[in-house]
Amino acid sequence: MSKGKIKIGVYMCAILMMGVIAVSSNLTNIMAAFPDVNPNTVVSSMISASCFAIIIMSLVTGKLMDFVSKKVLLLIGIILWLIGGVVPYFLTTLTSMMVMRLIFGVGCGMVMSCCPAVLAEHIADPVERGKATGTMTAFQMLGCVFFSIVAGNLAKLGWKVPFLVHLMAIVSLIFCLVCIPNTKPVRAAVEDSDEKPKFKPTGMMWVWAISFLIFMLAGQEYSNACSSLIAEAGLGDAAAAGYSLALFAAGGVVCGFIFGALAKVFKRFTLTVGCFVLAISYLIMTFANSLALALLGAFLCGIAFSICMPCIITGAGSSVEPASSGMAISIATCGQNLGQTLCSYIIPPLGAAWAASSGGLTGNQYGMIVGAIVAAAFGIIFIFLNKNG
Repeated sequence: MSKGKIKIGVYMCAILMMGVIAVSSNLTNIMAAFPDVNPNTVVSSMISASCFAIIIMSLVTGKLMDFVSKKVLLLIGIILWLIGGVVPYFLTTLTSMMVMRLIFGVGCGMVMSCCPAVLAEHIADPVERGKATGTMTAFQMLGCVFFSIVAGNLAKLGWKVPFLVHLMAIVSLIFCLVCIPNTKPVRAAVEDSDEKPKFKPTGMMWVWAISFLIFMLAGQEYSNACSSLIAEAGLGDAAAAGYSLALFAAGGVVCGFIFGALAKVFKRFTLTVGCFVLAISYLIMTFANSLALALLGAFLCGIAFSICMPCIITGAGSSVEPASSGMAISIATCGQNLGQTLCSYIIPPLGAAWAASSGGLTGNQYGMIVGAIVAAAFGIIFIFLNKNG
């Protein structure tokens, strides 16, 4: 099977990687449908449950890749993503919906781990693999645009209707069946051998995994604070926050398609450049005095994501032997989701404490500044951590 066909299959599956956004844009309506339930419980049931399942499955999937082909795992992940995403449309209790969101998270975790692992398995050249990973990130951002816009419009028809946007997984399922080869996993391929291949982590692999955690620890603050920043500054309403998300995704799409060219220019400093762009975007959004400036910051934030994420995924896969690349990417993906989860417990409280002690700016503004500092500091540190050109 040609590499071009494999890439197309991975790209069409990667659209599902940011599927959680479909429910995020509908949380207000879900809360209104359950007025007697604490809003935090609704968020935990719809978002946190999925994130927890994603973290666990990122590691489990990496281990399963030793015994089961990546195509089979990807197919299972897409099916679980579809079931967990669509079935809540037919349910009436928050508890039953939370169960489906757990199933959705399991599927999402499998898709997030398998997509880059398939590219690592079939593309040996690091430069070509980096370019393909950048394009995969672009399609991931396209999925963000699709789910946010479609789910937002479906919400006008009723609070349950946005769940039907998950039917998009049927398209991904077809592309996976047609375009992804059913390659026998390494361990199964040598099952008659006296020496079984083992996962062999390296120090640099752990560096890349921690890198993803730190990047998302800073990067998730955009999602946490963007709508509040716009409202606090009097720049717009919820619709303006939607525009911000759309511009964020647009920046990610544009940069994802040109990531290969950027990596060729900046080489081992590419991740550092991405971190600096993230820091600049945060400062622009923090001090924006117009909606246009805030949207520019969101666009740059999307660019930063599409620079840093392919760097880290490609770096993690390349830092170990080919037989261990799937697990290495899964560990990095686990770091990504752990960083997203921890962000709300670390960055916003630091911002609030800074605001309480200094004043002048809001907690959300200081939170963005903390995120900018973390991103910039890590960008500088990584110059010395990454010795590969």
